Amino acid sequence: MKKAKKVIQAGAPALEKGLDLLEALAGVPDGLSQKQLAERVGRSVSEIFRMLVVLERRGYVTRDPKTGEYTLTLKLFRIASQFPPTERLLQAALPVMEDLARRVTLSCHLSVLHGEQFMVIARIEPQWLMGWSVKLGAVFPLTQQYASAKVLAAFQLDARRQELAEDIAKYDRVSVKKVMAALDKVSSEGGNFDNDEGYSNILAFSCPVLEASGRAVAALTVPLLRLEKIGASEAVAITKDLRSAAEAISEKIGASSLDGRRP
Repeated sequence: MKKAKKVIQAGAPALEKGLDLLEALAGVPDGLSQKQLAERVGRSVSEIFRMLVVLERRGYVTRDPKTGEYTLTLKLFRIASQFPPTERLLQAALPVMEDLARRVTLSCHLSVLHGEQFMVIARIEPQWLMGWSVKLGAVFPLTQQYASAKVLAAFQLDARRQELAEDIAKYDRVSVKKVMAALDKVSSEGGNFDNDEGYSNILAFSCPVLEASGRAVAALTVPLLRLEKIGASEAVAITKDLRSAAEAISEKIGASSLDGRRP
C-alpha cells in the first residue's frame, strides 16, 4: 500500500507529457511543428520526440510529410463516440437527423459541450448538390457567435449555466449580465431561431436535445450562410421541423416532457 501511494504521489511523467501534447494540438486549428509544440508544453524538442513517435504510431496524431507539422487525427473522437452515453445519443439522433435534412434540404449537426468549448459529434448532409456544413469532430469556442453554444449554455442547471455564461462573457469580452440576458431569451423561446446579434455571418437555427432532468445534452443545429436568403415562411418551416426533430431525439433518450423551458 505504501509503495502504491508513492507511485501515485510521484505521478506519471510520460502520461502527462503525452496529454500535454494532445491538449496543445487540440487547441489550434492548424498543425504545429516539433519546435512549436515543445514551446507550448514547456519542454525541449528532445523530450517530446519519442512521445510524438508513439502518438503517431498509435494513430492519435499525424505528421505532414511536407511541412513536418503534427495534427490530431479523429481517433480521440472515435473513442469518445464509443462511450455508452454518446453512442446511445448518436443511435437516437442519426435517423431523426437524416429525416430533418431531407425535410429542410439543408445540413444539420449535433454538438455537445467539450470543456470550455463544444464539439460536433454528428453531421448529416442533404441530398443536394450544394450547401454549407461544419466538419465532423470540429471544436469551437463558447461564444455568442454560435447558436449551438448559446443553446448548450442556456439549457443547463443554474450553477453550470452561470459557469458557462462566464466563459462566454470572457471570450466575447462582454458582461456576464448581457450573456445571461441572451441565454434567458434562448431558453424562453425554446432555442435559437434568429441569431440577429450581428456576431457572425452564420445564420443558425438550434434547439436543445434534453435528458430527463431537462438539461441539454446536445444542440441540434441547422446552419446557413447569411447570403442564403430565406423567406419568413421558410424560416417558420425550418423552425417547426427542427423543434420536432429535437423533441423526437429527446424522447428517445428519456426526456419525459418538453416544454421549451430550461431546467
